[in-house]
Amino acid sequence: MTPSRLLRIISVVEACTWAALLFGMAAKYGFAPELGDTLVAFAGSAHGVAFIAYLFFGLVIAVAGRWPWHVMLLGGLSAIPPFATLLFDWWVERRGLVPASWHDDSPRAWREAPVLAKLRGVVDWTFAHPITLICIGIAAFLFILTPAIGR
Repeated sequence: MTPSRLLRIISVVEACTWAALLFGMAAKYGFAPELGDTLVAFAGSAHGVAFIAYLFFGLVIAVAGRWPWHVMLLGGLSAIPPFATLLFDWWVERRGLVPASWHDDSPRAWREAPVLAKLRGVVDWTFAHPITLICIGIAAFLFILTPAIGR
């Protein structure tokens, strides 16, 4: 999986969970309060996990692409407003900031953020432990969802 494809997938997942959460809130406060409670519980936990996954994989891609600090900050902030991750994904693709491969050593016109240089091990750990990452995502979803089910 290329960095571009991973960023696209995680951006779409984050946007879809936003849409589900917004629909659940509309149902809760609008046309079906009982259904809305359940939808908000599930969509909220899914969105929480997608939000954290977007930030984590955004950091991994930022390290791999040696992004400047302002692009990395913009990527993190794009996860806050609904559907902004899709715009950020489009913007970094158009600017050529997403590396072609995970070990892209092509020279950059900008200086790498010092924080990213220190986080190079995150990329290596991510590749060495994909199953662990999947288990962490499932556990996070369940731990976030468990209190919502008890309501």
